[in-house]
Amino acid sequence: MDETVTYGCTVNRELSWLAFNRRVLEEAALESRPPLDRLTFLGIFISNLDEFYRVRVGSLLDQSALEPPPIDDKTGWTPAQQLAAVLREANKLVDEAGEIVSRIRADLARAGVAFERPETLDGPRAAAMARFYKEELKPLLSPLTIDSHHPFPFIRDREEAVVCRLGKRTLGVILLGRLPRLKVFSDEAGHWVLHTSAVVRFFAPKLYGHQDPSECVVCRVTRNADLTVEESEGETDFRGAMRDFVRRRKKLAPVRLQFAQQPSKELEALLRDRLNLADTVQSRAQALPLDPAFAFTLAKALPPELVKTLSAPTRKPAAVAWAQGDIAARVAEHDRLLHFPFESINPFVKLLEQAADDPKVSAIRITLYRLSSNSRIAQALARAAENGKDVLCVLELRARFDEENNINYSEMLQDAGCTVIYGLPGYKVHAKVCLILYNDGGDEPRTLTQIGTGNYNEKTAGLYTDLSYLTSDPTIGRDAIRLFRALCLGDPEVESDALWVAPKSFLPRLLAQLDQEIAEARAGRPAYAFLKVNSLNNMPLIRKLIEASQAGVTVDLHVRGICCIRPGIPGKTDRLTIRSIVGDSLEHTRLLCFGAPGRERLFIGSGDFLNRNLNRRVEVYTPILDPDCRKDLLKVIDILRADDAKARRMAPDGTYALPPPSDKSLSSQDALRQRYADLNAHPIPPPDARKPGLLSRLLHWWR
Repeated sequence: MDETVTYGCTVNRELSWLAFNRRVLEEAALESRPPLDRLTFLGIFISNLDEFYRVRVGSLLDQSALEPPPIDDKTGWTPAQQLAAVLREANKLVDEAGEIVSRIRADLARAGVAFERPETLDGPRAAAMARFYKEELKPLLSPLTIDSHHPFPFIRDREEAVVCRLGKRTLGVILLGRLPRLKVFSDEAGHWVLHTSAVVRFFAPKLYGHQDPSECVVCRVTRNADLTVEESEGETDFRGAMRDFVRRRKKLAPVRLQFAQQPSKELEALLRDRLNLADTVQSRAQALPLDPAFAFTLAKALPPELVKTLSAPTRKPAAVAWAQGDIAARVAEHDRLLHFPFESINPFVKLLEQAADDPKVSAIRITLYRLSSNSRIAQALARAAENGKDVLCVLELRARFDEENNINYSEMLQDAGCTVIYGLPGYKVHAKVCLILYNDGGDEPRTLTQIGTGNYNEKTAGLYTDLSYLTSDPTIGRDAIRLFRALCLGDPEVESDALWVAPKSFLPRLLAQLDQEIAEARAGRPAYAFLKVNSLNNMPLIRKLIEASQAGVTVDLHVRGICCIRPGIPGKTDRLTIRSIVGDSLEHTRLLCFGAPGRERLFIGSGDFLNRNLNRRVEVYTPILDPDCRKDLLKVIDILRADDAKARRMAPDGTYALPPPSDKSLSSQDALRQRYADLNAHPIPPPDARKPGLLSRLLHWWR
């Protein structure tokens, strides 16, 4: 299929991502949400936009300098054209977010929490602010005068600073570093909040005394983070190289300059010159707070009883009914499926903790991408190694923005006796696979394999929707053994029977599944595909989806974020529907179903449908074989398809909208939370604690 033919069916990757962040912002605008929850979504929106500038805008700026410039395969645009479109859309979003934060602040003020501006305070509140400045802030400030004898300081990535104009060519700079982002005060009238940066700006003229600044503004620099790790084919200390990579990334060129107040043209020009900003780097003032930290820290600073009235009730995962006693024995009965955050991750953690002490366990193999702080999973692996188990950890040091955490864990695990490898040159290991080998005295070790859609991270398991499949199937176990052997040998070309392993077999098997449905449709039989991932931009897959729609296959795409194909284009994507769910939990599940009712083929795995996942990462998908697990997932799919409360549908022009509100609207996350609460309402005792009757014993014998 000619690339130019698909242009009418595709969306630019960067604009598609900004459309996703707009959906996050819409959640912050919902007046049905409690105000602190709305503020949290606003903080997520700002944090997302920070990362977008650091990575995607940084990449476009780098590409703009290339000759000839690379052309976008979705639109035919140059990097400069993409950059212009991206900045226009990002500016619109920032302006809209500024209006939304004003409404949230008004709601908080009505609830007794007021955001104040230093220049409007008088009386006791002005005195309280002055004490805060004098006692807590001023001792930590180091005002600088920038002239021919004082060089301009390095402003770190996403660091705020107060910049003052002291003369025609002289600047004053006060770096705010790691000062708290806000301060909450309380008095008889209620609670009130000050942004630390605004307080420092208010008192800045006193710091410069006789130099008498003509203006002072708060600014923030965002730096490029689109840096590639330099890998060597020869021997090298890769962990040391990663430490150097993290240091170098902190010093990259700015990609954005934000102001909390509108500076004069002279001050803006001076600051751009001192920062050596290219003409293509944006600088602008905004009403939206510069730093997302204020949104995440306010709830911690307010009294807990007040926070409860301003937030939705905390929801805890259900304790898993079957996870009693020996977890491995429960998996040996039949395969098990865990669904986070509706169910707890504790059964998997407990499995590892039991394996660490089980004399029959000879080895544990696991891929690690993002671990939580104080990880029980890492502690269980360390204890297993200390107990003499052969523990292999494939720990990906290149997990973006988690590099330092992973470097620290690599040292801890090695010190405990684990074998730690860092992935493959040129390929990130993003797969979520754990393999436990049991020595029962047979010719081959018995296997228990876990394959998931999310990281081995106890914290995010309570926040993200993810699936975790536990199976004792020997074919999957043998494939997992092959996977870890290949990773140890540095070979990305993994041979497998049941598992789909990128980069070798993930995309070919995915396309083959769609080809099977295309053949069904062309034979006049019902054909169907349900694909739930986080992102989609791969052109070979997009072309195959267009072909499937043209052949008569009904395709339901559930894509949370980037989605570069458009539905409803006559003669091309008529049979495609695209939905995106943004709810209280981050949608992170990768779940695929191919085939009309009665012949469904189900798969879950770690990879999205992005070029990087399909071509430059090690990803793993597994078929779901157990009848009970399959039944559960088919019910999950039904619930996802029925969502008309949070599932925004994409229109043919690439825009998204929620269905009209209804008294009977269904939120899939709420429905799944209730479903798993009901399923796990009564603990299931382990087999040795039961007293089976005659019928159950006969059924057990028959099986």
